[in-house]
Amino acid sequence: MSYTLELRQRITVLQNRYDIIRNDAGRPVTLAYAEQKRMALRERVTFWTDESRSQTAFTLAARNIIELVGTYDVTDAQGSVLATIRKNALASLARSTYDVDTARGALVGRERTWWRPIARRVVSAISDVPWLLPLQFDFTDPQGRVVLTIDRQLRLRDQYLIDVQDDDLDWRVAAACGVAVDALMNR
Repeated sequence: MSYTLELRQRITVLQNRYDIIRNDAGRPVTLAYAEQKRMALRERVTFWTDESRSQTAFTLAARNIIELVGTYDVTDAQGSVLATIRKNALASLARSTYDVDTARGALVGRERTWWRPIARRVVSAISDVPWLLPLQFDFTDPQGRVVLTIDRQLRLRDQYLIDVQDDDLDWRVAAACGVAVDALMNR
């Protein structure tokens, strides 16, 4: 059984804000609201259960101060680690690649095609135009099965469809992978 999450970024000046939405029987249900302060020494994205920010659902936080290519923990509201996300620096030279350790096992997330990352890097080297080629990631298990896909939609603000092929994958881990792909790409 699979499910789809939608990650929508809100346009703000001092913070990255996201809404995580799941369609249940054709009816959108907001699961969490996320907030990341820009220019913080230690990267941290807090996911709240409601807009009043009264209860934390989970967090995505860097282990160290100023992570260029680092390790990020996804923790539940009590601080228990749900997953660890690491950017694979060597593999990311060609295609951005993330290693994700979860309770269900290891996943490797990489850009779907080899030519899009190269074209995006060439365009960004000569121009400050936003990405014209949308990000597309596939996260696979050790057997090579696709467990999770992330596809950026062509919209003015960032919007991603996160398609989860395995019900055993915690939606919080899937949402954290979506935010990591958006917020941590240029590191």
